[in-house]
Amino acid sequence: MTGRPAAADASADPTPDAGGDPAVGAAAGAFAGDTAVVRVGEGRWRGELGERWLSLVGIHGGYTAAVASRAVAEAIDDPARPLRTLSAQFLRSPRPGPVEVDVVIERRGRTMVFASARVHQHDRTLVLVRTTSAGAAAGLVYDDAVRDRPRPAAPPAGAERFGIDSPVRHFHQVEVVMDPDVVPFSGQGNARLAAWLRPLDGGPVDAAWLVMASDVLPPASFARTAGPTRAATLDYTVHLPVADPAAHVGPGDHVFLDCRSPLAADGMAVEDGVLWGPDGTVLAVSRQTRLADERVPRSFAGNGSGAVAKLD
Repeated sequence: MTGRPAAADASADPTPDAGGDPAVGAAAGAFAGDTAVVRVGEGRWRGELGERWLSLVGIHGGYTAAVASRAVAEAIDDPARPLRTLSAQFLRSPRPGPVEVDVVIERRGRTMVFASARVHQHDRTLVLVRTTSAGAAAGLVYDDAVRDRPRPAAPPAGAERFGIDSPVRHFHQVEVVMDPDVVPFSGQGNARLAAWLRPLDGGPVDAAWLVMASDVLPPASFARTAGPTRAATLDYTVHLPVADPAAHVGPGDHVFLDCRSPLAADGMAVEDGVLWGPDGTVLAVSRQTRLADERVPRSFAGNGSGAVAKLD
Protein backbone atom coordinates (compact mmCIF):
# COMPACT_ATOMS: atom_id res chain seq x y z
CA MET A 1 0.00 0.00 0.00
CA THR A 2 1.39 3.37 -1.03
CA GLY A 3 -0.95 5.74 0.84
CA ARG A 4 -1.38 7.79 -2.34
CA PRO A 5 -4.84 8.66 -3.67
CA ALA A 6 -6.05 6.52 -6.55
CA ALA A 7 -8.75 7.45 -9.03
CA ALA A 8 -11.66 5.19 -9.88
CA ASP A 9 -14.50 5.51 -12.37
CA ALA A 10 -17.38 7.40 -10.74
CA SER A 11 -19.77 4.74 -11.95
CA ALA A 12 -17.82 1.90 -10.37
CA ASP A 13 -19.74 -0.13 -7.85
CA PRO A 14 -17.98 -0.28 -4.45
CA THR A 15 -17.28 -3.63 -2.92
CA PRO A 16 -17.99 -3.08 0.76
CA ASP A 17 -17.22 -5.67 3.37
CA ALA A 18 -20.61 -6.84 4.54
CA GLY A 19 -19.35 -7.59 8.06
CA GLY A 20 -21.28 -6.37 11.08
CA ASP A 21 -24.29 -7.59 12.98
CA PRO A 22 -27.27 -8.35 10.72
CA ALA A 23 -29.60 -7.01 13.42
CA VAL A 24 -28.28 -3.47 13.03
CA GLY A 25 -26.57 -3.49 9.63
CA ALA A 26 -29.16 -5.26 7.52
CA ALA A 27 -28.77 -3.03 4.49
CA ALA A 28 -25.19 -3.93 3.59
CA GLY A 29 -23.43 -0.98 2.00
CA ALA A 30 -26.29 1.43 2.77
CA PHE A 31 -25.50 4.30 5.11
CA ALA A 32 -28.80 3.93 6.97
CA GLY A 33 -27.96 0.31 7.71
CA ASP A 34 -24.37 1.09 8.64
CA THR A 35 -25.51 3.66 11.21
CA ALA A 36 -28.60 1.83 12.52
CA VAL A 37 -28.96 1.30 16.27
CA VAL A 38 -31.26 -0.85 18.39
CA ARG A 39 -32.38 -0.16 21.92
CA VAL A 40 -30.97 -2.65 24.41
CA GLY A 41 -31.88 -1.01 27.72
CA GLU A 42 -32.96 2.16 29.43
CA GLY A 43 -31.03 4.95 27.73
CA ARG A 44 -28.76 2.50 25.89
CA TRP A 45 -28.50 1.63 22.20
CA ARG A 46 -26.29 -0.80 20.32
CA GLY A 47 -24.71 -0.30 16.89
CA GLU A 48 -22.17 -2.08 14.74
CA LEU A 49 -19.08 -0.35 13.33
CA GLY A 50 -18.42 -2.05 10.00
CA GLU A 51 -14.90 -2.74 8.72
CA ARG A 52 -15.74 -0.90 5.51
CA TRP A 53 -15.51 2.34 7.53
CA LEU A 54 -11.86 1.83 8.50
CA SER A 55 -9.82 5.02 8.25
CA LEU A 56 -6.14 5.83 8.70
CA VAL A 57 -6.32 4.68 12.31
CA GLY A 58 -9.34 2.69 13.45
CA ILE A 59 -12.91 3.40 12.40
CA HIS A 60 -13.69 6.76 10.80
CA GLY A 61 -14.56 9.35 13.45
CA GLY A 62 -17.30 11.17 11.54
CA TYR A 63 -19.06 7.88 10.88
CA THR A 64 -18.82 6.93 14.57
CA ALA A 65 -20.29 10.30 15.51
CA ALA A 66 -23.11 9.67 13.03
CA VAL A 67 -23.92 6.38 14.76
CA ALA A 68 -24.10 8.30 18.06
CA SER A 69 -26.41 10.85 16.43
CA ARG A 70 -28.80 8.05 15.46
CA ALA A 71 -28.98 6.93 19.09
CA VAL A 72 -29.63 10.50 20.24
CA ALA A 73 -32.42 10.86 17.68
CA GLU A 74 -33.97 7.61 18.92
CA ALA A 75 -33.79 8.82 22.50
CA ILE A 76 -35.39 12.19 21.67
CA ASP A 77 -38.04 10.43 19.55
CA ASP A 78 -39.40 13.64 18.05
CA PRO A 79 -38.97 14.29 14.31
CA ALA A 80 -39.99 17.92 14.92
CA ARG A 81 -36.72 18.44 16.83
CA PRO A 82 -33.95 17.37 14.45
CA LEU A 83 -30.25 17.57 15.20
CA ARG A 84 -28.82 21.09 14.82
CA THR A 85 -25.43 20.82 16.55
CA LEU A 86 -23.21 17.89 17.49
CA SER A 87 -19.88 18.13 19.33
CA ALA A 88 -17.66 15.10 19.82
CA GLN A 89 -14.43 14.40 21.67
CA PHE A 90 -12.53 11.32 20.50
CA LEU A 91 -10.84 9.73 23.49
CA ARG A 92 -9.81 6.53 21.72
CA SER A 93 -9.89 5.14 18.19
CA PRO A 94 -12.98 2.97 17.59
CA ARG A 95 -12.44 -0.51 16.17
CA PRO A 96 -14.70 -2.63 14.00
CA GLY A 97 -17.42 -4.41 15.93
CA PRO A 98 -20.30 -3.69 18.28
CA VAL A 99 -20.56 -0.48 20.27
CA GLU A 100 -23.02 0.74 22.87
CA VAL A 101 -24.25 4.32 23.05
CA ASP A 102 -25.58 5.65 26.36
CA VAL A 103 -27.79 8.70 25.89
CA VAL A 104 -28.94 11.19 28.53
CA ILE A 105 -31.59 13.81 27.80
CA GLU A 106 -30.12 16.70 29.74
CA ARG A 107 -33.08 19.02 29.18
CA ARG A 108 -36.23 18.79 27.10
CA GLY A 109 -37.68 22.27 26.63
CA ARG A 110 -40.63 23.51 24.63
CA THR A 111 -38.57 24.03 21.48
CA MET A 112 -35.13 22.48 22.10
CA VAL A 113 -33.66 19.28 23.44
CA PHE A 114 -30.15 19.08 24.87
CA ALA A 115 -28.59 15.62 25.11
CA SER A 116 -25.28 13.93 25.82
CA ALA A 117 -24.01 10.52 24.77
CA ARG A 118 -21.10 8.20 25.42
CA VAL A 119 -19.93 5.64 22.90
CA HIS A 120 -18.49 2.52 24.56
CA GLN A 121 -16.64 -0.49 23.20
CA HIS A 122 -15.33 -3.33 25.36
CA ASP A 123 -16.17 -1.34 28.51
CA ARG A 124 -14.04 1.61 27.39
CA THR A 125 -15.43 5.02 26.54
CA LEU A 126 -14.41 5.99 23.00
CA VAL A 127 -16.33 9.16 22.21
CA LEU A 128 -18.09 11.86 24.24
CA VAL A 129 -20.94 13.63 22.45
CA ARG A 130 -23.13 16.67 23.15
CA THR A 131 -26.07 17.64 20.95
CA THR A 132 -28.68 20.35 20.48
CA SER A 133 -31.88 19.49 18.61
CA ALA A 134 -34.56 21.93 17.48
CA GLY A 135 -37.02 22.48 14.67
CA ALA A 136 -37.16 25.37 12.25
CA ALA A 137 -38.38 28.65 13.69
CA ALA A 138 -39.06 32.16 12.43
CA GLY A 139 -36.17 34.56 12.91
CA LEU A 140 -33.30 36.40 11.27
CA VAL A 141 -31.93 34.99 8.04
CA TYR A 142 -28.47 36.08 6.81
CA ASP A 143 -25.07 34.78 5.77
CA ASP A 144 -22.34 37.36 6.29
CA ALA A 145 -19.45 34.91 6.25
CA VAL A 146 -16.68 35.70 3.79
CA ARG A 147 -16.30 32.54 1.74
CA ASP A 148 -15.39 31.63 -1.79
CA ARG A 149 -18.40 31.08 -4.00
CA PRO A 150 -19.33 27.40 -4.12
CA ARG A 151 -18.46 25.38 -7.20
CA PRO A 152 -21.09 24.32 -9.75
CA ALA A 153 -23.76 22.01 -8.39
CA ALA A 154 -22.17 18.95 -10.02
CA PRO A 155 -18.57 17.91 -10.72
CA PRO A 156 -17.11 18.27 -14.22
CA ALA A 157 -18.30 15.75 -16.78
CA GLY A 158 -16.10 12.67 -16.83
CA ALA A 159 -14.58 13.41 -13.42
CA GLU A 160 -13.25 10.38 -11.60
CA ARG A 161 -14.02 9.26 -8.09
CA PHE A 162 -11.37 9.77 -5.47
CA GLY A 163 -10.25 6.70 -3.58
CA ILE A 164 -7.28 5.37 -1.64
CA ASP A 165 -5.78 1.93 -1.11
CA SER A 166 -6.85 -0.17 1.84
CA PRO A 167 -6.97 0.14 4.85
CA VAL A 168 -8.47 3.63 4.34
CA ARG A 169 -11.77 2.18 3.23
CA HIS A 170 -14.20 4.88 4.32
CA PHE A 171 -13.49 6.79 1.08
CA HIS A 172 -15.25 4.01 -0.79
CA GLN A 173 -18.50 4.49 1.15
CA VAL A 174 -19.21 7.94 -0.32
CA GLU A 175 -18.90 9.21 -3.87
CA VAL A 176 -16.05 11.71 -3.60
CA VAL A 177 -14.92 13.76 -6.60
CA MET A 178 -12.05 16.07 -5.72
CA ASP A 179 -12.04 19.70 -6.80
CA PRO A 180 -9.42 19.74 -9.57
CA ASP A 181 -7.86 22.87 -8.05
CA VAL A 182 -6.75 20.99 -4.93
CA VAL A 183 -4.48 17.95 -4.77
CA PRO A 184 -3.76 15.91 -1.64
CA PHE A 185 -0.06 15.32 -0.95
CA SER A 186 1.01 17.99 -3.44
CA GLY A 187 3.41 19.42 -0.86
CA GLN A 188 2.54 22.98 -1.78
CA GLY A 189 -0.10 25.67 -1.46
CA ASN A 190 -2.58 26.33 1.32
CA ALA A 191 -3.96 23.67 3.63
CA ARG A 192 -7.23 23.23 1.73
CA LEU A 193 -9.14 20.28 0.28
CA ALA A 194 -12.54 20.35 -1.39
CA ALA A 195 -14.78 17.89 -3.19
CA TRP A 196 -18.23 17.06 -4.47
CA LEU A 197 -19.94 14.34 -2.44
CA ARG A 198 -23.10 12.27 -2.61
CA PRO A 199 -24.44 9.09 -1.04
CA LEU A 200 -23.65 5.92 -2.93
CA ASP A 201 -26.92 4.22 -2.10
CA GLY A 202 -29.28 7.01 -3.13
CA GLY A 203 -30.13 7.65 0.50
CA PRO A 204 -31.08 11.05 1.91
CA VAL A 205 -28.63 13.76 2.84
CA ASP A 206 -29.93 13.85 6.39
CA ALA A 207 -28.38 15.05 9.65
CA ALA A 208 -26.47 11.82 10.33
CA TRP A 209 -25.06 11.74 6.80
CA LEU A 210 -23.89 15.35 7.13
CA VAL A 211 -22.16 14.55 10.44
CA MET A 212 -20.22 11.84 8.63
CA ALA A 213 -19.68 13.75 5.38
CA SER A 214 -18.28 16.90 7.00
CA ASP A 215 -15.36 14.73 8.16
CA VAL A 216 -15.02 12.45 5.13
CA LEU A 217 -12.11 14.14 3.31
CA PRO A 218 -8.45 13.67 4.20
CA PRO A 219 -7.16 16.33 6.61
CA ALA A 220 -6.81 19.69 4.86
CA SER A 221 -3.19 19.79 6.02
CA PHE A 222 -2.47 16.92 3.60
CA ALA A 223 -2.48 19.49 0.80
CA ARG A 224 0.79 20.79 2.32
CA THR A 225 2.50 17.43 2.86
CA ALA A 226 4.09 14.91 0.52
CA GLY A 227 2.36 12.00 2.26
CA PRO A 228 0.11 11.09 5.19
CA THR A 229 1.02 12.33 8.65
CA ARG A 230 -0.57 11.78 12.03
CA ALA A 231 -3.60 14.08 11.94
CA ALA A 232 -6.22 12.36 14.08
CA THR A 233 -9.27 14.41 15.04
CA LEU A 234 -9.48 15.26 18.74
CA ASP A 235 -12.55 17.53 18.89
CA TYR A 236 -15.22 17.79 16.18
CA THR A 237 -18.27 20.06 16.01
CA VAL A 238 -20.88 20.19 13.25
CA HIS A 239 -23.58 22.88 13.05
CA LEU A 240 -26.59 22.29 10.79
CA PRO A 241 -28.08 25.72 9.97
CA VAL A 242 -31.19 24.33 8.25
CA ALA A 243 -33.57 22.01 10.06
CA ASP A 244 -34.34 19.82 7.02
CA PRO A 245 -31.18 19.54 4.89
CA ALA A 246 -32.63 16.72 2.77
CA ALA A 247 -35.21 19.19 1.41
CA HIS A 248 -32.36 21.07 -0.32
CA VAL A 249 -30.78 18.02 -2.00
CA GLY A 250 -32.66 16.05 -4.62
CA PRO A 251 -32.11 12.37 -5.47
CA GLY A 252 -28.75 11.99 -7.18
CA ASP A 253 -27.63 15.55 -6.40
CA HIS A 254 -24.13 16.34 -5.18
CA VAL A 255 -23.16 18.55 -2.26
CA PHE A 256 -19.84 20.44 -2.11
CA LEU A 257 -17.49 20.36 0.89
CA ASP A 258 -14.66 22.88 1.33
CA CYS A 259 -12.22 22.28 4.21
CA ARG A 260 -9.40 24.62 5.22
CA SER A 261 -6.84 24.52 8.00
CA PRO A 262 -5.78 28.14 8.57
CA LEU A 263 -3.54 27.45 11.55
CA ALA A 264 -1.24 24.79 12.97
CA ALA A 265 1.07 25.30 15.94
CA ASP A 266 2.55 23.36 18.85
CA GLY A 267 1.28 20.01 17.60
CA MET A 268 -2.33 21.06 16.94
CA ALA A 269 -4.16 22.18 13.80
CA VAL A 270 -7.55 23.86 13.47
CA GLU A 271 -9.70 22.90 10.48
CA ASP A 272 -12.92 24.55 9.31
CA GLY A 273 -15.39 23.12 6.82
CA VAL A 274 -18.43 24.40 4.93
CA LEU A 275 -20.79 22.07 3.09
CA TRP A 276 -23.17 23.50 0.48
CA GLY A 277 -26.24 22.02 -1.13
CA PRO A 278 -26.65 22.19 -4.92
CA ASP A 279 -28.81 25.32 -4.58
CA GLY A 280 -26.04 27.15 -2.67
CA THR A 281 -27.63 26.69 0.75
CA VAL A 282 -25.12 26.09 3.55
CA LEU A 283 -26.12 22.73 5.01
CA ALA A 284 -23.30 22.25 7.52
CA VAL A 285 -20.47 24.22 9.13
CA SER A 286 -17.80 22.28 10.98
CA ARG A 287 -14.71 22.88 13.06
CA GLN A 288 -12.24 20.38 14.39
CA THR A 289 -8.91 20.28 16.13
CA ARG A 290 -6.44 17.72 14.85
CA LEU A 291 -2.99 16.50 15.64
CA ALA A 292 -0.42 18.32 13.53
CA ASP A 293 2.34 15.74 13.69
CA GLU A 294 5.01 15.20 11.04
CA ARG A 295 5.25 11.49 11.83
CA VAL A 296 3.72 9.02 9.41
CA PRO A 297 0.94 6.76 10.77
CA ARG A 298 2.16 3.25 11.48
CA SER A 299 -0.31 1.81 8.97
CA PHE A 300 1.56 3.72 6.22
CA ALA A 301 5.10 3.67 7.53
CA GLY A 302 5.93 0.00 7.08
CA ASN A 303 9.32 -0.61 8.61
CA GLY A 304 10.00 3.11 8.91
CA SER A 305 7.42 4.04 11.51
CA GLY A 306 9.50 6.99 12.56
CA ALA A 307 9.61 8.47 9.06
CA VAL A 308 8.66 12.07 8.50
CA ALA A 309 6.50 13.28 5.62
CA LYS A 310 8.12 16.33 4.05
CA LEU A 311 6.18 19.54 4.69
CA ASP A 312 6.12 22.47 2.32
